[in-house]
Amino acid sequence: MNRSLLGKIALASLGFSLSLTSIAQESVNTNSDLLVQKQKLEAEQKVLSSVNAEMAHSQANLNRLTVSNFKQVDPKDLKSKEISMELPAAKAAEIFIENSSRNLDIKVWDQQKVKVVTTIMYDGDASKITDAEWFEKINLTFRSSANTIRIKTGASGNNFYRIDGNNVSWGGSNLSLSGTDLFVGQGKPKKTVTIYIPKENNLDLESKYAEVTIDGSLNKLSADITNGGLELGDVNKLFLRSKYSNVSIGNTKTAEVELINGRFIAKDADDLDLDTKYATIEAGSVKKLMVRSTNDEYEIEEVGSIVCRKNYGNLRITKLNNSMDLDGTNADVKVRNIGPSLESIKINDKYADIRLPMRNVKNYNVVYHGAYSTVYAGFDKKPIVDKEETKTAPKQENISATAGNANSPRPIVVRGYSTESDSDNHFTASVGDGKGAKLDLKCQNCTVDFK
Repeated sequence: MNRSLLGKIALASLGFSLSLTSIAQESVNTNSDLLVQKQKLEAEQKVLSSVNAEMAHSQANLNRLTVSNFKQVDPKDLKSKEISMELPAAKAAEIFIENSSRNLDIKVWDQQKVKVVTTIMYDGDASKITDAEWFEKINLTFRSSANTIRIKTGASGNNFYRIDGNNVSWGGSNLSLSGTDLFVGQGKPKKTVTIYIPKENNLDLESKYAEVTIDGSLNKLSADITNGGLELGDVNKLFLRSKYSNVSIGNTKTAEVELINGRFIAKDADDLDLDTKYATIEAGSVKKLMVRSTNDEYEIEEVGSIVCRKNYGNLRITKLNNSMDLDGTNADVKVRNIGPSLESIKINDKYADIRLPMRNVKNYNVVYHGAYSTVYAGFDKKPIVDKEETKTAPKQENISATAGNANSPRPIVVRGYSTESDSDNHFTASVGDGKGAKLDLKCQNCTVDFK
């Protein structure tokens, strides 16, 4: 056997040995990976077993909750108890009420203290529970400091509590599970909380998702109402912020109101400031009215003087006595009667219908300017024509002799004109001696009725 053949045999043997080594190494790696995967699988099986055990325990508890376990609580069979707390109130103390989801009945009285009253309903014996403990159970806090008294009410869940084996509720009807702490609420009406406050103290109220009634007259009220309602009597000073709510008040001396998406109704007011959007406003007699309005409906019985910035919507006034100053766009103005003591009307509007019946005013002057308008009036309209104006031009040299003397003044004539067809666009008018009320109207694309 020659050397060449022996060399080939040796190389082949070496290659075969290397292949066996590689195969062995791959086998070791594969076994290692399988071991890791096995360990992971065992860990996941332990977690799954724990979860299954918890599910089985929960299912066992649920299996015990059958219809036969429930005790039907009929509201007619429940007992009721009135609970209350009261605190003294200094005359300078501010009363703060923060309320959510509970109807409030606030009563103004002559006693110099604040009292909170409500009623709980229960099935069983609740004689060992004090009123203070009840207030805590129904999530109603009542605190005082040097110059403030704070009352805070919050939602109380399903209104049912478990006390010494008794099923106790704040209000409403439900099913309760006898022998356990599980309660299921059904048809839960808002329970009313009654609060008595002194008439001389200022009240700060914040309420959401509830109806609030204030019985009696207040000195000062600051209120923030959201998704609810407020009804009160007379108040000297009112500061109101309201969203998605309806508010009704009695007489007021001074009121500042911000209202979005709601309704505001007032009787009589000395000074009323309204900032409203997408709302409906109704008021009785108002001496001084300030309005900032966007797309609202206003209905005012009587107003002394009004300053209004209004875009879109309607402003209806049954009687205007002294003055009106309005600036707006697409704001219709309809006055049913204008008193003989009228002083002035100033309107700057566009794309609107305006009604200003002047039959009761004997002396007044009108200046109207508005393109593309139609005006109905019982007076003679005098179209405004620009007068000829003569101005002296500066001296010019080297002017043709046919143009006259170059050193002499040259008349420059500016002419204006008007025709019968455009007399509604720009005119003036006087009734009586014209020295009474002043009417200045600018309204483009408007229909105006002075009759």
